[in-house]
Amino acid sequence: MEKDTIKNALMGDKDALASIITEYQDWIHKWAFKIVRKTEDAEDITQEVAMKILTSLSTLQEESKIASWVYRITYHASLNWLRLRNARRTTPLGDIEIEDTSDNNLVSLNLEKKENIEKLNQALEELPMAYRLIINMYFFESKSYEEIAQTLNIPMGTVKTNLFRAKEMLKDRLSLPADSQE
Repeated sequence: MEKDTIKNALMGDKDALASIITEYQDWIHKWAFKIVRKTEDAEDITQEVAMKILTSLSTLQEESKIASWVYRITYHASLNWLRLRNARRTTPLGDIEIEDTSDNNLVSLNLEKKENIEKLNQALEELPMAYRLIINMYFFESKSYEEIAQTLNIPMGTVKTNLFRAKEMLKDRLSLPADSQE
């Protein structure tokens, strides 16, 4: 996102505001969906976040931090949505479909893989939301500790501690040997 676009938006340029929302719309939907796990809810959250961007852009401290700012708005809007709707906790992983094939060995391997993925999904579901988000950002989004800390607006030490605790919880839930982490 160009700094000029953000500056123009801050000065009230409606086209620049529309450009910012268009730029982040799919990204907002993706992150909201990872938290609420329902397409319709993610769409509603996307609209809510777009409105928040329109009304709160002036609170943006540093233009270079817009992605982190948009993520925080999305994160908090999604958590509020979950609280209001009493939605059940879910994982960042989607449903896994295994194709049927005539090769029995391949089917057996695919079923075993599916069972392992289901166990991982279940273990991730049991983690607190903050731990699941950090696991998702670190392993599935390949974010660094610093990027996670900046995005969630928490100290880097907290990121490291929560990631460690999340991995320990997963290890316990999956009954993994101590040397099988990361």
